[in-house]
Amino acid sequence: MFVFGSSLVDNGNNNFLPNSIATADYSPYGADFPLGPSGRFTNGKNVIDVLGEKLRLPNYIPPFNDPSTNGSEILHGVNFASGGSGILDVTGAPA
Repeated sequence: MFVFGSSLVDNGNNNFLPNSIATADYSPYGADFPLGPSGRFTNGKNVIDVLGEKLRLPNYIPPFNDPSTNGSEILHGVNFASGGSGILDVTGAPA
């Protein structure tokens, strides 16, 4: 499964972007997630995590920007989603 999108499906890519102001790697994010705060903009699993479970994938889809995402980690897919992403140059820019 290869994932593209915004904060609705971001699973931590923004944690690895330099100067990102849109991160979710602290409490209360991840309060109900087994791994704790992970960069998901939710208190638990996002829709991609649930879909992966329904498809019986062995692990959560890893974030593309995570330096440890390589080799066998990407055999079942990778997540490119980034919170604050959009098609306009001003999307995600500080106001």
